[in-house]
Amino acid sequence: MKKRFYLVQIGVSYSSPCFLPYSVGCIAAYLKSNKEIADYYEIPDIVVMREKISDVIKRFDNPSYVAFSCYTWNIEYNKLLAMRLKEIYPDVKIIFGGHSVPGDASFLNEYPFIDYLMHNEGEETTALFLKCEKEGSDLSSVPNLSFRQEGKTVTTEFYHPCDLSDYPSPYLSGVFDNIIKQNPEIEFHATLETNRGCPYGCTYCEWCFTRKVRPFPMDKIKKEIEWIAKNKIKYCYCADANFGILSRDVEIARYVVEQKEKYGYPDVFKPCYAKESNETVFEAGYILNKNQIDKGVTLAYQSLNAKTLENIGRKNLTLEHFAELDSRYTEAGIPTYTELILGLPGETYESFCEGICRLLESGQNKSMTVYDCQVYPNSKMGDAEYREKHGIKTSKIPLLGIHYNPEFNGVEEYFDIITETATMPKSDWVKACMFSVILQTFHHLGLLRYFAIYLNLEKGVSYYKFYNDLYDFIYKENKGFLNSFFKELYRRKADTEKADWTYSRDVFGKTGWYFEEGAFLEMAFHSEAFWKEIEPFLRSYSIEEALFGELLSYQKSLIRLPGKNEVTVKSGYNFYKYFEAASESSKPVLKKVNCNLHIKSQKIISDWKEYAREIIWFGKRYNATLLVNPREIITYSEE
Repeated sequence: MKKRFYLVQIGVSYSSPCFLPYSVGCIAAYLKSNKEIADYYEIPDIVVMREKISDVIKRFDNPSYVAFSCYTWNIEYNKLLAMRLKEIYPDVKIIFGGHSVPGDASFLNEYPFIDYLMHNEGEETTALFLKCEKEGSDLSSVPNLSFRQEGKTVTTEFYHPCDLSDYPSPYLSGVFDNIIKQNPEIEFHATLETNRGCPYGCTYCEWCFTRKVRPFPMDKIKKEIEWIAKNKIKYCYCADANFGILSRDVEIARYVVEQKEKYGYPDVFKPCYAKESNETVFEAGYILNKNQIDKGVTLAYQSLNAKTLENIGRKNLTLEHFAELDSRYTEAGIPTYTELILGLPGETYESFCEGICRLLESGQNKSMTVYDCQVYPNSKMGDAEYREKHGIKTSKIPLLGIHYNPEFNGVEEYFDIITETATMPKSDWVKACMFSVILQTFHHLGLLRYFAIYLNLEKGVSYYKFYNDLYDFIYKENKGFLNSFFKELYRRKADTEKADWTYSRDVFGKTGWYFEEGAFLEMAFHSEAFWKEIEPFLRSYSIEEALFGELLSYQKSLIRLPGKNEVTVKSGYNFYKYFEAASESSKPVLKKVNCNLHIKSQKIISDWKEYAREIIWFGKRYNATLLVNPREIITYSEE
């Protein structure tokens, strides 16, 4: 009788959509391709759905080995499931691997129900382990492995395969066929790797195990993309650390578009673009975005503070180069968005907030995301010495249910985020969080963007001053709806024990939102109250009355709302051309001239739930909150 080797990769919730278990799928495909292993071991279907522990245990039938893929969204579930399996099957051998498993043997000391730890990439290590187990030979020859031996823990040497050319595909080898067949009600998403490795050494990241970029064969990649298209997979996440780092990535982008045109899928192909945006990134991004398969190209910064960049081992584009790239992407109709990380060592409240505003000065007016800094066990930032050096303190935060309705089935998941450093006390961290929420709500999501740009260009009001003034107006001067709403967000962010950081309200659907998304939705929903309360703040800048009235009307008119699918804006100033020129980083000239702007949306949005999903979730990257975005029909004339 064959020994049963189970693979487990539990998703974040027991609901649709759900990612196919790519990580352990690769291991299953590799093991099944090895005749010696396939003859001796039975590899049942992968356990993937996050059912109740009592129900998922029924999927195991006399297991000899159970191997768990561990990450932030399933590590606590895996621990409880493994412990229960050990109680029911005392002889089962439990294996933990994945990014949430530390690079040492510490888990074996903490969790006696775990028998083995697998570090780094798992295909070859798992195969060698099973061969040694079959033969009863010494496990010391198996790389990337930790185990107990004679009362001590042993960790073998680390090894990284260089050649991936013979690694079989979990898609093409049928590993996922039964999972899809047995769960017809679930919309499955796919993960695609075209290479492994990252040449950079950012201290906050543990994405890749090697600095060397190792490509998969192009023929395999194309067949996998075709499989994804044929199987009507709507969303494909490209797990390369730097899509566009290899010149062939342009060909891959073209092939994704070809399959979309042929089969109608995938709807979205989401890559993580290379840190250094080059000609390949531009061309690949252009191909995907022109065909509306991607939402935009990342121009990642993480921080604009020189000391912080030194601390995290990162080198950024110059702001001049950033402005050139952003202008080029804008002219080509490709949305861009910038990512920053709050809580990095060396950052202060002033340096972080000023850095955001320097990006606005360089032209990034349309989309930005600020992430809390998570600490991962295999990153340099997770090293105790590094954390002590930079005064890093973390808080254990419940996993946020952003853009989905989490169904944890009784097992909460957590992640560690930095809430204090030697240069940013917790009080400043909270304030910086809320500054970024306010800036994203009112600038990048568009509520006051045109006022901020106008005041910057014509009155010399810096973005830093404008949004600090707005911060003070909301928290100190205003006592109405704005004050109470943002004060509640502040209270929730400051409470790192409860960490109720997901915004939700039934009117916007059964899902969770980032604070800035929730804030925009509420301002739009309470539009009349919002504009009434914000007008005194805008008037405080003493804009001449005639222009103020027209600018306010223009700003209001272009905020998209449910049912507002067509709009005509008549103005005595060339606001449309003026702000378009500003977005392209050219010198705009505001003229007093009669203008007609007509916009007809290509997508009709009728209610708030649809609005939240289509405009905020799916459309934020391409500026969908404003009607003047690349996906609308716009006509403009001057008299």
